[in-house]
Amino acid sequence: MRAQWIAEAFYQEGVELWGWCGFDMIKDMLLPCRNRSKLPKEACTVLCALFPYRSPVARRNVSRYAVPPDYHAIVLPLLERVAQRLRKTFPEHSFVAFADNSPIPEVYAASVCGLGCVGDHGLLIHPEYGSWVFIGELVTDLFLPEIHREASGCLHCGACIKSCPSQALQSSGFHREQCLSHLTQKKGALSEKEEALIQKGTLVWGCDLCQEHCPMNRGVKRRGMEAFQRDLLPVVRLGQVGSLEGRAFCWRPPSVLERNLRLLERNERKSNP
Repeated sequence: MRAQWIAEAFYQEGVELWGWCGFDMIKDMLLPCRNRSKLPKEACTVLCALFPYRSPVARRNVSRYAVPPDYHAIVLPLLERVAQRLRKTFPEHSFVAFADNSPIPEVYAASVCGLGCVGDHGLLIHPEYGSWVFIGELVTDLFLPEIHREASGCLHCGACIKSCPSQALQSSGFHREQCLSHLTQKKGALSEKEEALIQKGTLVWGCDLCQEHCPMNRGVKRRGMEAFQRDLLPVVRLGQVGSLEGRAFCWRPPSVLERNLRLLERNERKSNP
């Protein structure tokens, strides 16, 4: 019955993909972030929810997750509304919402909650929406019984590793400092090698190559939640960066995106003299 009430609270906010696991299953993996202090003192259950975001855009120069408005402004308020509903239903219990800036190891927790598997690229892969999902969670001191779930797994085919232009993905693990997505977000001057890597790609923010080449992303649903189908900005151009607000890349100063735009423009001029 408790699970049914929780499902209804999520459904009222348009969330269909959710699951739960015991807090004990992830408590030894908590991340050292500031929000860790917000966890309920008697945390018992983690409710994970997925928010599919893919938009069927034809042309873009930013990562798919950056095409819609910043998901933090959508997901966290939505989870807070779910939490408010649940506090009314279970007034003796607490519900704390997290999204991204979370002490919960989100990808692992979501997989334990039965929402998909962890790919070799480190991302969650849902059976219907692939890896094109945002993750959020509610941590509560409300008890829900554990249930057995059939685990699905990554194919370990090596497609993501082979597609990585900077060799950040290797069989030995993920090397973040080499990641092209990380480099497009890096402040300050770049080395010639780092500039060349950005010019090797087509995006001025992020890199989706490991996801685009993942066979588990083939045939998945091409359209996400309605909240992520509005106010799309697939192409960013010089001259408009400084005036943009509410986007995933706005946490960095405009100079970072402008630098990347100039690098790609310079590369295009070389290719088409």
